[in-house]
Amino acid sequence: MRPTSFDYHRATSLDHALELLHEFGEDGRPIAGGQSLVPMMNFRLARPAHLIDINRLPLSGIEIDGPVLRIGALTRHIAYFDNPLIARHFPAFLDAVHYIGHPTIRQNGSIGGSISHADPTAELPAVAVLHDADIIVRSLEGTRAIKATEFFLSAYVTALEPGEMVVAIELPLPPSASTGSFIEQSERSGDFGTASIGVTLEFAGGKISKAAMVCSGADLFPIRAPEIEAFLTGRALADPAAAEAGQQFAASIDPADDHIVSASYRRGLIAELTRRAIEAACTRALDKS
Repeated sequence: MRPTSFDYHRATSLDHALELLHEFGEDGRPIAGGQSLVPMMNFRLARPAHLIDINRLPLSGIEIDGPVLRIGALTRHIAYFDNPLIARHFPAFLDAVHYIGHPTIRQNGSIGGSISHADPTAELPAVAVLHDADIIVRSLEGTRAIKATEFFLSAYVTALEPGEMVVAIELPLPPSASTGSFIEQSERSGDFGTASIGVTLEFAGGKISKAAMVCSGADLFPIRAPEIEAFLTGRALADPAAAEAGQQFAASIDPADDHIVSASYRRGLIAELTRRAIEAACTRALDKS
């Protein structure tokens, strides 16, 4: 299929882009790599009347800004792989990007596009939720920061208002005694994930002092697992009861059947991925201790 008719606009500055978004309201959509939006337009699942090309805006880059790692919305996925700041501070993030699509998607897709698209199987929304990121958005009215846990409302639905655009993602820098892991399962490499689990740990004295966990595949958006985070806190890195944590988490969720797998299969898969992700994070923590 082909998309419905639309008008194309090239933004020459951020202010220009915001003016166009304000003018067109719900009929306007920013586009950068188009790796998510264009396929949806081709299937007529998205029908914007106006596309605003933002590729020329100065919104790319990965840098430490005070207590956070700031990633510009136009930063392409390929940039994460060899970035020393992500490798040093966010190992779960680095794990996750290896599951992102195929080479073309990695070269052209942007973090702002992935976050705004809010695919429930996508890796970067899960990473944002796992790391308590702030999604920084702009409009003609100003700038606001939205917690990732409040940004994703449902599948492909976010807290963005008409006229707003994601300009950056900010991840709080973790302490040095921290690490993490991210594991995903899909039918084939590069396909949409059937389920994924991300874990971060802070540790001291051979024990977990703080934990965070995110899951994709259990709901229509990435979810945290506060009961498992509490379960892990205080446990020994050498024996975190990862299998028990996985079983407890699987028992607490209610995933849906779909055309790929049954709910029962997905529940069992999430239990196993939870075990593996916790054990991988604990192994890295022991290596750093």
